[in-house]
Amino acid sequence: MIDHYFHKFHIGTYYLQLNARTERHVKELSACGIDFVIGMENDKETLDLFKQYHVGAIVSGVVPGWFGGRGENAGQMATLNPKERYLEGMTAFGDHPAIIGIDVGDEPSGLDFPYYAEILKLVREKLPNKIPYLNLYPSYGISSDSDKMQIDQELGKTTYREYLAEYCENIDLPYLSFDHYLYASNRERFFSDLFEAASACKRYHKTLWVVLQVNSREKDVFIREDQLCDQAFSALTFGVSAITWACYSGGWWYNHVLDAEGNRTQQYEKLKRVNEKLQNLTEAYIDYRWIDTEFLDQESGTSFGSFGSIQSSQKALLGKFDRADGSKAIYYYPMDCEDADDSLLQFTVDDHKSVYCYTVDGPKEIFSDKNDVYTARLRYMEACFIVIK
Repeated sequence: MIDHYFHKFHIGTYYLQLNARTERHVKELSACGIDFVIGMENDKETLDLFKQYHVGAIVSGVVPGWFGGRGENAGQMATLNPKERYLEGMTAFGDHPAIIGIDVGDEPSGLDFPYYAEILKLVREKLPNKIPYLNLYPSYGISSDSDKMQIDQELGKTTYREYLAEYCENIDLPYLSFDHYLYASNRERFFSDLFEAASACKRYHKTLWVVLQVNSREKDVFIREDQLCDQAFSALTFGVSAITWACYSGGWWYNHVLDAEGNRTQQYEKLKRVNEKLQNLTEAYIDYRWIDTEFLDQESGTSFGSFGSIQSSQKALLGKFDRADGSKAIYYYPMDCEDADDSLLQFTVDDHKSVYCYTVDGPKEIFSDKNDVYTARLRYMEACFIVIK
């Protein structure tokens, strides 16, 4: 029932507060391109609306919650949340067709991963048709100004790479989900975390999910549409197969998609447009697996499989992908181009198959010039995924 959540690109969000659960609200949520909501209660009336408008729910409160915090809880999950409490919660659970998953915790310490493995085994046994949802820390832990000692305490490991490996080695789930809020961090660290998480997923055969921000850390700042694109399009370069936006209605920080009264803010239309672009971009993308990401500029070039002489007219991210039949694909995202002309990606192909370019507007076939050079021309706030058929 839930297999398609790992074979299709999905977009989620955190929270739908009580004053935003009318039919109009749920219809608008679906129209915004949201596939699932994390942090729901087992609220039958709202879940009936979710089913009607094809939105999934990941519900909290079924099993004991767990949050790593600033490390004060590290290694104490087994003591504070014994298995009996999980069994009691799952026994009392009332299922609903709109419920796709059960929230089992957020940002745990690596010291608790062995116990999480035992808990997740129980959850899969008792609720086999539900996704156990567990989200991990970014490398900076709970806050971007955490010092190294604090981060080590929170992660339960000396390095972020070790933390992710500990998760993958202990946690038998098909995905790895983590959050990283670019505008509470910095771009270098954002890319580093994406690379480390993508590399862990490749080594351990998991899909990668990421939580990004549509809200703001500052009261007087609204995240711009190009900043939403920048987060999402960068993440796709690293093979992300699900993006969760924080936050839709309530939650942490400020300037969500809905305000405190349940009314749409300026973030709604921005997010709707970006989600539409993501769905167009990922029509073919989800069939491929991430291999590597390179940084390109006007002076550098690269090649990959049948793609040769790959050149960018400006600074860009280039994702390299393949799939089971051996075919290759590339994903191109030009960065920081608001003051530049259209971005050009040029390459050659070592055979004469058709070349398709999936853009924010949908797929199109592209053709080479008399020198057998293919050109993909992108405007501001665009990216493309290119396959050879």
